[in-house]
Parts: sequence; structure tokens; C-alpha cells
Amino acid sequence: MSSTNEFPPKPISALTLALVATLRERTQAVLSYLVKTNSASTYFKESNSLSDFRDAIKSNDESNTPFETFHDNVPLSVYEHYRSFVSRAFEQPCRMSTIENLMAPGFPEFIAHSAGTSSGATKHFLKYRHPEHVSTGTSQTMKASSAANESGGVSCIVYSLRYRQVVEAVDDHGNVKLKMPVCLMSTGTVRMFNEMHVDRDPFYQKLRIPGQSSPMGVSFIPNYKSFLFMHALFALYEPKVELINTMFSTIFRDFCRVIDEQWDLLVECINTGSIPDSVDVGDLKDALLTFLPPCPTRAAELRTIPHKVNSPGWLTKVWPGLRVVIAISSGPFRTVVPEIRNYIGPDVELRTLGINCSEAFLALAYDHRDPSLYKVVGSDDIIEFLPIDAPEESNYLTQTWNVEAGRRYEVVLTTRDGLWRYRLGDVVEVVGFDPRDGQPIIQYIERRGVYIRLANEIVSGQELLDALNSISDSFGVVSESSIAPDFRESIPRYCFFVEPYGDLGPSPTSASEQLHAYLSRHNENYQRETQTGKLGRPVVRVLRQGTFSEFRDWKVRVTGMAAGQIKVPLVVWDEEVRDWLSARVVQEF
Repeated sequence: MSSTNEFPPKPISALTLALVATLRERTQAVLSYLVKTNSASTYFKESNSLSDFRDAIKSNDESNTPFETFHDNVPLSVYEHYRSFVSRAFEQPCRMSTIENLMAPGFPEFIAHSAGTSSGATKHFLKYRHPEHVSTGTSQTMKASSAANESGGVSCIVYSLRYRQVVEAVDDHGNVKLKMPVCLMSTGTVRMFNEMHVDRDPFYQKLRIPGQSSPMGVSFIPNYKSFLFMHALFALYEPKVELINTMFSTIFRDFCRVIDEQWDLLVECINTGSIPDSVDVGDLKDALLTFLPPCPTRAAELRTIPHKVNSPGWLTKVWPGLRVVIAISSGPFRTVVPEIRNYIGPDVELRTLGINCSEAFLALAYDHRDPSLYKVVGSDDIIEFLPIDAPEESNYLTQTWNVEAGRRYEVVLTTRDGLWRYRLGDVVEVVGFDPRDGQPIIQYIERRGVYIRLANEIVSGQELLDALNSISDSFGVVSESSIAPDFRESIPRYCFFVEPYGDLGPSPTSASEQLHAYLSRHNENYQRETQTGKLGRPVVRVLRQGTFSEFRDWKVRVTGMAAGQIKVPLVVWDEEVRDWLSARVVQEF
């Protein structure tokens, strides 16, 4: 791991002509590679979205550069444009001849499924292995995820290796020739990067990687709470933990709460070298116990630590050498940062990995002093920007060398894996440029299209979060939240489901009026609809402590998704989820 004193330069507000030229050249190189390789794919040859582009390439008009040809002839696309192609991988039987060169040259290594924050259908993306020079996002993210420790320290890496299913591809004789796990992007990337074949999973489950606290078997536990309990158990067993990586801040918060709530049981498990029956590890118990011999000395050491989790920096009492926590803590994940800071104290570095999604690795952490700053990956995919105030058409796309600091854009991706000008749906704000190579430095803002509308108003997700933040002095700090429509009265209203961090503030009863006042000041349509009686005042429903941790556990069980990457939806329309949250309300204002 690089020294924390090695900080990147401050972003510049405008590009020099030399940096503009550098960005243009890099984009041309990436596009040339992508077109040269992906023109052999079935998607390229058959997609209606690319028909004009194919014709333009055949015409070989030398007056246009390759990028101009691409820019003028490839429209914006969404998942529906290639769903029919991806679905061929799920045909029964899945034939090698069908999936060969389907979305990119060769055969997929795995199939990523979207984590999802709503009740919409799961999206699938075929993921391929690519040369190192166009895999910067993958390699740098993997390097940052398990950075080397100092002084022989230990890392606690909380990740999942589970998958929803394995797609088996057969040859013309019906023989299985390829097995592709359907899993989270992070899971598949770890497997691909380390060449972990699904047939060898029973072998992996009996291993522990040197320098990591948890044996690999923990990463195969399907139950979310048990998954966190076992990672916590093996981390507590090791006194020299220096780095903890949970991917998301909400997972780290859940991890800390497990340690708090199960402290006595965890210490006793270390003392006796046992796993309680209440912790569901399936058939992995014997393999895990191999790495858990009784350790009365460590148990006695832990018992000398006062169990005062709310004491700032308490985790540094458990692990005096703890230096770094890696957990994405920007955008919707920033609300739990105050609680995390209380656990780790001011001196432990809170790092973020990047902006990663099922489609691609979009950006990497830029400056660990500010976890909201990310640098766009410019060597792997074509990344373009659609101004959020522009018509949603391809001719309004802006290139990396034309974006402006201070403006917000929706990200559009053309990736190595066959997504051509795909609307990612994420909105970012450009804050400047890296003076070394010109790549944009961005902050994540929100998902485009995440909003609530109950009458003739539209209130964005960012406005809802800002409204909640505005009541923290009187209501108290909100750890996590979801906003839903409330139809319990004749006039609909916004329902803010909130899980507070610690005790409520000095005047929680004023929360509804304060939310209403904030939204009225910042959204004239909301103000008008409430004044005309079409929209009621908001209601705040306080959830019991640990509700959103329980939500992640519940979603893992009902969806079969891998533990550790369930996201809480900001706006909840699904009636089942609303009912689930309502059942855990302890107060209402």
C-alpha cells in the first residue's frame, strides 16, 4: 500500500491544449481496439442499433475519422436493445456455437447480474477476459481491494464468492465444455482475476490466503447475518488486523453492529474454538473449524477491553494496528459515515474503491483524503457524458475533453463487453481534471430517474436526501433511509422511513414540518401541490435499530443474491417492501 503521504495533485479547473490532445488520442486508441475486436461479435453483426454504424464503416468514407463515424452513427441504447442477445446464454441447452463471439470475441468468463435497488427484473451482462492494457479498472480495483499490509499485519476482506447459478455450455455432442457462474460483478471479477473455476470451489472452501483473517469458506456462506458473524469472528481472532474491506459503508456498519451485539458470543467462540448452532454456515462448518483452534489467550485479551462500542475509536482498542477501512462512502452510502467514524475514530483512514457497477468499472478513487472524488478510467472503455439539461439524444453527448467543471452529466458507456452507447443512469458532477493526464475528476450524485411523484410534482432523489440532511440538528442523525408513498389517508404524502444513529435529537416532533418547509423552498411544484391540497405534509416513521441490516439479510434470503451487496432503495414503490418496513416502525411523527 502506498504511503498516505503520497497524495495526487489538486484537480485543475480547465484542460490545456496538450491534455485535450492526450484525451483525444487515448479515446481514439480505445475505440480502434473496441471496433477491431468487437466487430467479430454476433451483437455487432446483428444489432439493429448498430446498422447505420456498420453501413458507415463499409462505405469507408475517409473524410471522417473513426471517432466521427462512431459519434454520428451510433445511437443511445438501453438494456432492452441487447436483452435478446444476452438471453441466448440462458437457452436450454446453451450451445457453445451460440455463445461464441456473442457480445465480444471468445467465450464469457462469467455472467454478471445487477444488484438492483428496485423491484425491476434482473439485468445480465456477459463478461470477458481482456488484455491487461484495457483492464486498468479491474487490475487497479483488485490491487486496492487487498492492499499489502505493513509489519506483517492481517487484512479482513469481506467479499462473497457465491453465485445464483452456473450456466453450462455444451458442444454439438452434448458434452459440457464451459461453465459460467451467474454472480455479482465483484464476485465474478475476483474469480476471473484469480482464475477460480467453479469446479474447484470445494477445494477453495478449505483454504485461507496468507495475510487474510477469514478462510475462503466464509465467502461461500449464503446467510447474510452468518456471513458477517463469521467474518467478524475470524477478524477478532487476529490481533494484528490492519485493513478491513467491506466494499460498501453500509456493510461495514452492519459488520460493526454484529461485533457489538454478539460480542460475548464471539469472544466465547474464540475461547473454545467453536461455531454456535445459531450461526448458519451450512456444510462449511468442519472446514471453517480447521482455522479456529481454541485461543483462550486472545479471548482473555478481548475481555479486558471495555465493551463500549459508542466510545469513539473503539475498534482501535480491538485492533491497535488498524490503519485503513475500505468502504464506498459517497453518494447514497455517505449517510452512515458518522457512525463509521465513531467506530474507527479520526486516525483510521476511510478509503473508497471506485464507482463500480455490473456494466463496467467507471472510475477509481482519486484522493483518499476525500472519498467523494473519483477519476474516470480512460483506458478500458469509451466513456461519454450526456448533460442532464440536454435532450436525451446521442448528438448531445459530450466527450471527456469537452466536459465542464461544475456541470452534471449522465454517464454513457461503450464497453469491451459489447454495450454500445449504453445509458448507465448514473449522474455525476465534474469537479475538475487530473493535471497529469487530463482525465475528469468526478463526484457521484444520484441515479437519474430516481424520484417520487404523487401529484403533478417531481422531487428528485437528491432533493429528498438534502431534505433529510436539513433536519439533523433537530431530529438527529439519520443513518439510513427510504422514502415511499403513503396512501393511508385520503390525500397522499411522502413517507420517510428513517433509522436514526443513536438517540433522537432535541425536537423530533418538528421533523415533518421542517421537511415540508425545505421541500417547499427548493421545489416550487411540490409547494404548489401542497398548497392546492393535492399533496399532504410528509410523515416520518422511525424504524427500530438494525432494520436496514435486517433488510439486507431479508433480500439475500428472498432473492438468492450473494451476501454483502444488497442496496437499500432510496425510493420504495414495491408494496411488499413498504409493508416490511412498516412492520418495524417504532415511532411516527
